[in-house]
Amino acid sequence: MDVIRKIDRRNNMDVVRYYLALSVVIAHYNLLTGHSIPWPTSSYSAVGGFFALSGYLIFHSYLKCKDFRSYITARMRRILPPYMLIVVACAAGLVFASDLTPVQYFTDSGLIKYLAANLSFLNFLHPTLPGVFQGQEFVNPAVNGSLWTMKIEWALYLSVPLIYLLYRHFKWNRAITLIAIIILSVTYRLWFYHLYVTTGNNVYEILSRQFFGQLCYFYTGVLVYFHFDRFIRYKWWIAAVCAIFIIIGKYIPYYNMTLQPFVDALATLWVSLVGSWGYRISRHDNVSYDMYLFHYPIIQAGVFLGINTLPGPLSFLAVLVMTVIMSALSWNIVGRHFMKSKKKATG
Repeated sequence: MDVIRKIDRRNNMDVVRYYLALSVVIAHYNLLTGHSIPWPTSSYSAVGGFFALSGYLIFHSYLKCKDFRSYITARMRRILPPYMLIVVACAAGLVFASDLTPVQYFTDSGLIKYLAANLSFLNFLHPTLPGVFQGQEFVNPAVNGSLWTMKIEWALYLSVPLIYLLYRHFKWNRAITLIAIIILSVTYRLWFYHLYVTTGNNVYEILSRQFFGQLCYFYTGVLVYFHFDRFIRYKWWIAAVCAIFIIIGKYIPYYNMTLQPFVDALATLWVSLVGSWGYRISRHDNVSYDMYLFHYPIIQAGVFLGINTLPGPLSFLAVLVMTVIMSALSWNIVGRHFMKSKKKATG
């Protein structure tokens, strides 16, 4: 039997989550508005960091649950309510940004296609709304370009019971199994990126970032969870190695496809788990997930209203404030109540 290690809640994860969410907000703000707010962390590294934290926490959650149903129900209560809220809110509220009249908008088949695709996590099938964000001022007509990661998040959640079953049933060495998954994931990323470079077909680059390409982040988190004592024992060695690769990474061929995922995951976990300097933040509600969901359509709506014509710092501040407000409302009106109902059901 796997020993369920107790996770010390006096950690820095909430601060790190906010940092990662802010990194994604800034990256998308720069992309969609044409402004340039300098920031050291890319959106891809930030998303990978989120997956690494998920791996560390979610395998622990699975081991604690009595069965698959309770495990997946817990995930649904946290993930689905704000996700469904943003999809439906955009479908209803962005009629003001459409080139169509309200009657044309709400009777257009594209609205139903958008809802069907996005509520089923197949965002890529129909990322747009009828007549919304179609002008030349928009870099991308997608309503919410952040939602592509959600289908991957769910696939990672579903992989946990499968991986657990495999190494338990076949009596595989757990550490070797996890390392093998990480290596296979990196190989997958490298192969599809190689196809992208050699053919110029953007589809291969997109495929390199999908589910199999994110396993390396997630299962690095799982590996650290099961070997936490060693991670802490050698924390300064790990920090030194990560720092060296971050400095020299640009000189290593295919670094972003091979070593960077592992370095990003370890660095994220290191800052999250070493020390307790960010513990005070964890006493308050964390809305970083809601920020991740809400910021993209807020930026797009801002571009529609001409916010990108304002000075960069001012327009970014407006976007950030609106994102925080909407995220807080989402958590307090929707998310919090579903988490409370979970506590009542288990209490």
